[in-house]
Amino acid sequence: MVVLLVVAIGFMRQQSQALQAQAEVAAVQSTLGSLRTALVIAHLQKAVQSERGVVVDLQQNPFKVLRAVPSNYAGEVARADIAGVVSGSWVFDKECVCIGYVPMSPKSLELKTEPAVLWYRVGGAPGPLQITATESYTWLGQAVN
Repeated sequence: MVVLLVVAIGFMRQQSQALQAQAEVAAVQSTLGSLRTALVIAHLQKAVQSERGVVVDLQQNPFKVLRAVPSNYAGEVARADIAGVVSGSWVFDKECVCIGYVPMSPKSLELKTEPAVLWYRVGGAPGPLQITATESYTWLGQAVN
């Protein structure tokens, strides 16, 4: 009976970790979508306000155009200092003009670099700034680009 109980607990723990990883992937994709949408809206607002329709976007940090900054945004952090960032946090590196995410469950992330961080470059003027992955990321079999 004890063996059966231990096996059941182990199975439930494994399923719980898989569900947590799926929720994290969904949260990352949702945040990326929110940032991309906010950049487009900010660009359109500037275009409407501009007399000539010419928009020069000096804002590079997409977190600053959000109405509410996510609670897991750790601020501006250089890539060299990423090891000190808490897992599950977003950062902005103004030197490379990139946003980064430090995953809580990196075991299910297919990455070639250590520490495990998802990096996305911010750029693409003229027009709204774009967020593009610096490499192809696969997490739980899904592309997270």
